[in-house]
Amino acid sequence: MIAYLIFSSFLIALLTLFFFFAVLAKGIRSDGGRNLAFCLFSFSIFVWSTGHMFWLLSETEAQALYWVKVLVFGSIFVPYTYFHFVVNITGRYALRKFVYISYGLAACLALLNFGPFVVVRLEPRLGFPFWPVPGAGFPAYLGSFCSLVVVAACLLFDKYRTSAIEAKNQYKYILLGTGIGFAGGSTNFLLWMDIPIPPFGHLLVLVYILGLGYSMLKYRILDFNEMVFRVLAMLLVAILFSGVTAQGLVYLLSTVYPEFFPSGFLFWWGICLLISIVIVSLGSPVSIFFSEMLHERFLSSRYAYRTELKILSERVALAAGTKESISEIARELMDVLSVDSVGVYIRSEIEFDYVSSGSAGKRDWAKRIPASDLSFILDRLSGQPNAIVLAELIHNSRSFEAELANVCGDGKLFQPTDVLVPISGFSELLGFLVVGKRRFRAVYADVDFLLIENLCSQLGLAIKFREFERMSNQAEKLISLGTMAAGLSHELRNPLVSIRTLASLLEKNPENLSLKHSFSATVQRDVKRISGIVEGVAAFAQDAERPTMPVVIEQVILEAKSALEHRLVPEQVEINLLVQENVSAALGNSEQLIQVFQNMLENAINAIAEWDDRPKQGRINVNIRGGRKYKRWVDVEISDNGPGMPVEFQSRMFDPFVTSRDTGIRSGAAGTGLGLAIVTKIIEHHRGLITVDSQVGKGAHFKISIPCA
Repeated sequence: MIAYLIFSSFLIALLTLFFFFAVLAKGIRSDGGRNLAFCLFSFSIFVWSTGHMFWLLSETEAQALYWVKVLVFGSIFVPYTYFHFVVNITGRYALRKFVYISYGLAACLALLNFGPFVVVRLEPRLGFPFWPVPGAGFPAYLGSFCSLVVVAACLLFDKYRTSAIEAKNQYKYILLGTGIGFAGGSTNFLLWMDIPIPPFGHLLVLVYILGLGYSMLKYRILDFNEMVFRVLAMLLVAILFSGVTAQGLVYLLSTVYPEFFPSGFLFWWGICLLISIVIVSLGSPVSIFFSEMLHERFLSSRYAYRTELKILSERVALAAGTKESISEIARELMDVLSVDSVGVYIRSEIEFDYVSSGSAGKRDWAKRIPASDLSFILDRLSGQPNAIVLAELIHNSRSFEAELANVCGDGKLFQPTDVLVPISGFSELLGFLVVGKRRFRAVYADVDFLLIENLCSQLGLAIKFREFERMSNQAEKLISLGTMAAGLSHELRNPLVSIRTLASLLEKNPENLSLKHSFSATVQRDVKRISGIVEGVAAFAQDAERPTMPVVIEQVILEAKSALEHRLVPEQVEINLLVQENVSAALGNSEQLIQVFQNMLENAINAIAEWDDRPKQGRINVNIRGGRKYKRWVDVEISDNGPGMPVEFQSRMFDPFVTSRDTGIRSGAAGTGLGLAIVTKIIEHHRGLITVDSQVGKGAHFKISIPCA
């Protein structure tokens, strides 16, 4: 019996110390006082079980009496700390003043315990060499113990009885454990009261601690499940590396104070273990190594799932624009969370109803929900980022249950097991995510809710960003339309004025042959110019998004050059092409890129040809370089020995209807001013970049960068 009690006491001490460190590592000030209460409760049981173990290991009466005082000290605080814990987990915060009063009573009993108030002496009894003989204060000690346990059990039962179906399991294991644990532990008192029954139920306290820990982890009553393996690693390190220093310290103390420190391997190893636990809890590379190993071995699937959630939240920002992309996110989220369905509802910009924007699962989701029908839910979702569990709301409000049934109808929209998460952007409720029932009766941890809430926040910001992007594009289109209208008006006015003037003169002098020839030539020239303007406007206005594929830039430039061969000899201009080795293919549309480089080369030819101070031989150098080893870009540099352009002109030369005539250098320039605007638009759609570097009289240097295929 003694060996059984020593072994079970050791296991209880080890397990409660484990929970104590777990809660301590999580933070005793978090979770509204529950962690602090549980930490105190665990430590009380640890002190009791440790005192119990060393009492039974004692070799002298003085040693035994000392450790009996220790175990009684711990057992005095067990019911008080348990009552404190139950008050917090059941939400009976009005009883906190009674908690403080009870701690005062416990402190008084604990002080009196070090005298003969609770234990008078020790004597042999039923095979135990040092069994305690109760003192005058034992009835007060036992009465307070039993009464507080009964009160705590009643609070738990009331909470269990009034809880929603989904929440009942959170208290079931604690309630059952209370009955099992304290019933088993109470067998320690029988022999104190001269009832010849040994403490056979001592091991049931261990069962209770295990059940309590299980409920803490599974049902998030205390959120320290990630700390479990860290603490387990600390304990493992402590067991394996209880060191020579700690053992030597204990040996020294046992030599100096032999009346309090008995010999024996179990005692020595127990003290070394405790000291080692304290050491490794302060931080140890070895414990960190074991912690990581245990995480990888036992929690690999859980952490993989959380990693997938994080990756999914990062992808949301890039794929939140279409119903298809949101549906894909919903499907992935359903698989990652192991739930039966996921639905996403986004607020309509026109009617402010909530429209199904993506879903997964077999549920028949409603396509549109009027905002008026969701007022009772929207009120709870607005202004806060946290998920809400419908089961908890239904339990707390019968009116909510009725309203929910009103909206759900046949239950296809919302179900009591659903979790709703707000989708917000800049504190504005944009929609909500509906997460269905988890498979395999799995329970969400707080960190799971945190990850889902973060995903919805990312989705809300992505939706808001798309709204801003659409507004910006509309504004840009209006600005471009205004600029184009002004430029188009200016460009069409001149040819129309000249045609109208000549037509008026011809009307007055119908027989003038010279005037007829001039009118015909002018009409042909100006019609050609107007056609060019119309084609340029059409090219600029059209959507430049076209299918892309790997394109060899050298071939593109050669085709663009061949289209301009007829001008090179008359204008005395040569085009030199230099290609770096191992240039990668670019990702683009070959037709559009040919248009880009044809416009660039033609502009360079025109600049050289129309310059009054042009050189004898015009040169255009085209240098192609780059690829994956060079910043993943293909760079095309086009330089000429033409007139160049002033710095102030370079900032607006890519705008529509801006021509080289505006520089004052080329008075004969006759372009439409749309060539470079079209080039810029095509390059931007290719996710590329165009830059210019030029000085008056020293030519121009353009650089076009296009991503590699």
